[in-house]
Amino acid sequence: MLSPASAHGRVFALLSCKGGVGTTLLTVQLGRLLAERWPLSVLIVDWVHPFGDAALLLSTEDPHAHLGDLLRQPERLDSALLDSALLRPHPRLAVLAAAEIPNLPPALQLPTVQRLMALARERFDCILCDCGRQLHSPLLALMQDADRVMPVFQPTLAMIRDARRLLVTVMESGIEPERVLPVLNRMEPRHQAPLDLLEQVLGTRVQHRLPEHPDFAVPLSPSQGHPWPRSLVRLAATLARQPEPQDAPRGILQRWWRKQWRWNPPPS
Repeated sequence: MLSPASAHGRVFALLSCKGGVGTTLLTVQLGRLLAERWPLSVLIVDWVHPFGDAALLLSTEDPHAHLGDLLRQPERLDSALLDSALLRPHPRLAVLAAAEIPNLPPALQLPTVQRLMALARERFDCILCDCGRQLHSPLLALMQDADRVMPVFQPTLAMIRDARRLLVTVMESGIEPERVLPVLNRMEPRHQAPLDLLEQVLGTRVQHRLPEHPDFAVPLSPSQGHPWPRSLVRLAATLARQPEPQDAPRGILQRWWRKQWRWNPPPS
């Protein structure tokens, strides 16, 4: 359910400028962070078909239904049907698995997608949509209603070119520039291109940069000292519109006290 401070859930559409850019992993890690480190209910909707992997990265269970099953039954699409299709790897995190057929059913029409997203907004604080590279009409309409559209790219020549094409397409569809949040992912030291030149090529400001991480696919541990988790937490805080949660103190005395508390819990 929505938190008292929210009138409705917020939708974030993540787009890949090219295959292998890391959009699905970024979506999954952001979903985990928002659910575990903020008191937010989060839904991940995997629109990448038929090869979406968001559910696989979050749970070993097979879903009872997937996105295609819901879109095939627009007359039955309600909160109960949506809940029956969700995997819940965390009490505040749910995932709607991607359709497993090459072609989505004819029920994939604009009213059906809008109904699905309206139900999601009613029940969740944040909805993360992994849209892949798809730009068909229903997903474009979803993006037009989204609170943020987040093109994800890497700093290679081919990906920067495709990111520019994607940004032009997104903005020509009527999405205001202030709702577009480009994310430069997996920035390696050898790719340290001048940021002002990169933004000039893209025609927009790159608001978030995430460095390369050797264990990018490993579930995020907030205590990791690598700059990638810290950068991801800052991005999640932007989406949550709340301050970053503070990690526990790491001094010698504080660590000793935490161990004593664990080993000698107070009597109940």
